[in-house]
Amino acid sequence: MTTYDEVHDLIHRSWETPDGPARIAAVEQVLAQAEALGDPDLLYAAHAAATSGYHQSGEPMKAMMTFARCVADYDADPGRRSQHDEHLLLWQFKHMVSSMTLFPQLPLERTMAVLDDMQRRYQAGGHSMQAVYAYRHDVAAHLGDEQQADHWYRLWDSAPRDALSDCAGCDPSSKAYHLAWRGRDEDAIALAQDALSGRLTCSEQPHGILTTLLYPYLRTGRLDEARDAHRRAYRMLDDNKAELGRVATHVSFCGATGNAQRGLELIERHLPWLAQAPTPKTEMEFAASAAMVLRLLAEAGQGDLPVRRSTGEITVAALGRELRERAVALSLRFDERNGNSYQSTRIAELLDAKPLVAYLPLSVTAARAATVAPVPAVTEPPAELPDVPADLPLDGLLDLVDDLFHAEEQAKGRALTGRLLAEHSAGPLTDVQRGRLARLRAVALPDEELQATADAFAEAVDAFARAGDSAREHAARLQWQIAVLQLTGDGELVPAVYEAAEVAVAANTDPRQRRAALVRAAWVAAASGDLDRASSLLDRAEAEPGALPPARHASLLHLRAGVLQAQERLDEAAQRIRAAAALLRGTGHRDQLAHLLRALADLLGRLGDNSGAIAAFEEAAAVAQDPELRRSARANAGFMLVTTERAGEFIDDIVEHVCLMEAEGSPGAAAYTRHRLALALGTTGRFTEAAEVGEEALSWFLAQRDPEHADMVVELRDLLSRTYAQLGEAHVAIGQLDALLELVSGVERLAYRGDVLERAGELLWQVDRDGEAADRFGAAAAAYGQADLALATVHARRRQVMALFHAGRKDDAVALSGQLAELMAVTGVPVEQQAGFAWERAMAGYEAAQVLSNNDEPDHDAALTRIAPSAALFRSIGAFEEAALAELRHGQVLVVSGRNAEGQAQLRRAFDALPADHGARRDAAAWLARALDEQGETRQARELRAEHDLPEPE
Repeated sequence: MTTYDEVHDLIHRSWETPDGPARIAAVEQVLAQAEALGDPDLLYAAHAAATSGYHQSGEPMKAMMTFARCVADYDADPGRRSQHDEHLLLWQFKHMVSSMTLFPQLPLERTMAVLDDMQRRYQAGGHSMQAVYAYRHDVAAHLGDEQQADHWYRLWDSAPRDALSDCAGCDPSSKAYHLAWRGRDEDAIALAQDALSGRLTCSEQPHGILTTLLYPYLRTGRLDEARDAHRRAYRMLDDNKAELGRVATHVSFCGATGNAQRGLELIERHLPWLAQAPTPKTEMEFAASAAMVLRLLAEAGQGDLPVRRSTGEITVAALGRELRERAVALSLRFDERNGNSYQSTRIAELLDAKPLVAYLPLSVTAARAATVAPVPAVTEPPAELPDVPADLPLDGLLDLVDDLFHAEEQAKGRALTGRLLAEHSAGPLTDVQRGRLARLRAVALPDEELQATADAFAEAVDAFARAGDSAREHAARLQWQIAVLQLTGDGELVPAVYEAAEVAVAANTDPRQRRAALVRAAWVAAASGDLDRASSLLDRAEAEPGALPPARHASLLHLRAGVLQAQERLDEAAQRIRAAAALLRGTGHRDQLAHLLRALADLLGRLGDNSGAIAAFEEAAAVAQDPELRRSARANAGFMLVTTERAGEFIDDIVEHVCLMEAEGSPGAAAYTRHRLALALGTTGRFTEAAEVGEEALSWFLAQRDPEHADMVVELRDLLSRTYAQLGEAHVAIGQLDALLELVSGVERLAYRGDVLERAGELLWQVDRDGEAADRFGAAAAAYGQADLALATVHARRRQVMALFHAGRKDDAVALSGQLAELMAVTGVPVEQQAGFAWERAMAGYEAAQVLSNNDEPDHDAALTRIAPSAALFRSIGAFEEAALAELRHGQVLVVSGRNAEGQAQLRRAFDALPADHGARRDAAAWLARALDEQGETRQARELRAEHDLPEPE
């Protein structure tokens, strides 16, 4: 039988339990046990605690029933109740009044009667009427009675505050709501800012007051403040369906700011709350806000997007219609009760509302995207023309152009080419001159002008043929064949390119021209996948006599590396790239070097040399002259560092990359980059921003409904679950894990599925949803077992035992603990896991002693059998602190089972092993003193208690 003291302690703990499902479970346990004992004082305290717990955790109708019981018991014998009881009763009158208007089935007359009773009691006790006026105002505002609301607001605002007034955060928040409702946004903001500048300790603040300010900020153009208020407030909405009304405001805010896709994510996340809405009023508010967002999505052509819900998927359009009808029906019920059309008119306006701003960026990337434009193409300043003798004829000038390009004086070569093409576009020319100018024109054309390039090379071929210059003719013909191949993409033309290359090589005696023809043919072979031919052609090109200039030699090595990479000869490819880079370091070919280094980074990444890849990207960024090349190199280095201690160095670069991808019209690339940015933000502890950016990326991928994106959706949901766990938002993290489970199936993913289930179990355990945690741990163990992961299976089963125990399912915990012992007795693990298995065995025994000893029918003998080997197992793996704690528990079980001498010896070992400053040492001393007392050693027991400042037993 549970004792008076135990129930009293449970009542005290229920007040300290966080609002939400855990607190409801706590107060219902309190009510059941207080009813069983039948003590009137305990029953009163239990009903008072339950009233607060139900109200704060989204069960206001139940709160009304427990409050009614408190009022009846108080009025039956006021003298029996303390001053604290009276204060709490008067305080909870406010909860009742605020709740009663939210249920259309409750007559207004009843609400007014409760208000009158509240006022009578406040006046009788000599309290200020400030809170009474505030709640009379709430009723008037609910009815849309502006005149009465203004009247009560003036009285409320002018009355003195006292101990029964709402807190320093909630009272200004309520007043700000009135001012905003009455069109006084500036006054609302000013009033609320005074409250926000102070220290708010109420459980409903500051997210309550920040939610109140969302629309005043928007309507007054304070968009940065609106964004920050949304981000701060929504992050603080905990696992508590009582917050559904505030969530509704955040949903409508997303629609009002051009963030309907973000609003859809919130709707999907909170649909389970709607199914168990705390009041019809909050149900109406959420349904209307969600319907508004869904309408905006449908109007944007996204009406067929799927929405996940417990009963199965539904489209945006269909859910929008369903919620619209639900909101309208509820508003009409309120109108019928209230005797006017205020609520239905207000809901109709919300349902059809348009965005207040076209788009308000909500994240670190979105906030900067609008200010970033694509990087313009780099245009080199015109180079100075080389010194040219005034009397140099055209043939000499054409020779000079060839010499400049060969000497890698590219800028001067292009400048002289431009001059010659301008000056000799008309007039008398020889066929050779005409052909050479045509080739120069073809080379000077932009890469995208394929047809003009092919035409210019064809003109050159004809001119050289007329002149009888076979060497130049066949060199130009090869270039023309390649231009036509690029223009048409016709693979059947490839053999003609090889044939033209061989003819060009045979017709030319200049090694430079022969090498150029072979390299061109090798490039076509590599692009066509004919890797053996490409290698052979490059071998021949390298065999041609004469030194190559650095840039040209580097290009040849780069092409060779590409062939080797395609052959999966990655180490050899990296060697060629390194050699090419060495040729260019210290030269003016900085952008070519940067391109080589990026190629090297990609190769090293594939080879698993991440540090080498990062170094190559960083060097590329350092040497590049092209700002886009420099930027992208830094971004790529950042992508590889997002989970390292250097992640913070590159966040700005990754943000810029996201923004540029958006500006260039590449939302897919931006979404992938957001994933990397979210990782970097999480690595640096910027979890709120990581969640926002991750949500943005997830929204884009979900909207595509492309199976190819399934792995990225998995990665993002995994990332978000970890991020929300870091933020302390267990319910959101669990929601992400639940969605993740739907995507993780198949034998090959059993281990991962087990991990997801186990993580969900740990989160549920943290928020005292122990029964649900036990179910998740059990499912995780089953998945691990199917995957033949013995150690993971044992661990999950052990966690399931303790979750069952703390959920009050003690018989199930005892049974499963025995099954776990049998499982561990026949389980084998690899050598590298033996230390971990020893830990699990030791901890399972330690916990089994608790499970077996702490229930209505303790089995101390079984507990001792299970705990006996734990200390030695812990010591075998160097876990000496845990060994001491196991000895402490062993000694405790011995003492409570009457084996005091053995218990004393065990407790002494634990006491001596624990460090002097360890928190458990005092507990060990208390139990050791108890063992001494039980054996008649009272003097030693008193000395031990005195030494450790322990109370003497009564």
